[in-house]
Amino acid sequence: MCGRFVQLPIHAEAPLPWPALRADFALLPARYNLAPGQSAAVLVQESEAPALRKMHWGLMPFWAKELALGQHTFNARLETLDDKPAFRAAFKARHAAVPMAGYYEWRSTPAGKQPYYFHPERAGDTLWVAALWEPKHPLLADDREGSFTLVTQAADGLPAEVHPRMPVFLEPREVAKWLTLAPGPSMPFLLTRALPALKMHAVAKRVNAGREDDAALIEPIAPA
Repeated sequence: MCGRFVQLPIHAEAPLPWPALRADFALLPARYNLAPGQSAAVLVQESEAPALRKMHWGLMPFWAKELALGQHTFNARLETLDDKPAFRAAFKARHAAVPMAGYYEWRSTPAGKQPYYFHPERAGDTLWVAALWEPKHPLLADDREGSFTLVTQAADGLPAEVHPRMPVFLEPREVAKWLTLAPGPSMPFLLTRALPALKMHAVAKRVNAGREDDAALIEPIAPA
C-alpha cells in the first residue's frame, strides 16, 4: 500500500514534459505528510492537454453515499482493477498521474513499526505514480475538483525490503501515454512498468500522526 507521501514544488530547472505547466508545478504547496482524505495535486488529461488539479485522496465514484468510502479507496490493487466496482469505471476512462518527492512505508520490528522514506536516487528528481480519478462528487463541498486513488502492485527491489506492496511507477516520458491510453492496452501497460532508482532511510515515528507536516519529517534517523 501507499498511505503517506510527500509532494513538493517542482521548479523550472527540473525536466518536465509539459512546458505550459511549469508555473503550476512550481507553485505546488509543500506537503511532507499527505494522508488519505487530504488534497493533493494530480495530473489528468483534459480535452487535448494535461492539467494539474487539486483532488481528494480516496476515490469517490458517483454512487458513493458517504465521504468515508474514500478511506477504503485511496489505493487500488493492480491485480483487481478490472473487478472492483469502485475502480472499474475510472480504470476504463480516467487515468491520472501523481507527482511525488517521495513516499513513506512501514516495516514491522520488535520495537514497533518503523517508518521509512523512499525517494529518487538522484536529488531533485520526481516520482510519478499511476493513478485513477473521478470527477467532483457532491459530497466534496470545498474547492477540490475530483478524487483519486494510487495504483499499487507487489513490491520489488528496494521497496520489498520494507513492505509487500508499492506504487506503480511511471517514467516521465510514459506519463502522457498513460493519461491518454485506450482502455484495452491499460493492463499490459501497467504490468510492464520499471522500478525507478530509489533510496530509502528511516525517519522519525512522528510521521505516524497525520497532523505533522514539516520538512524535518523526511530527515534520516538511525532505525530502531
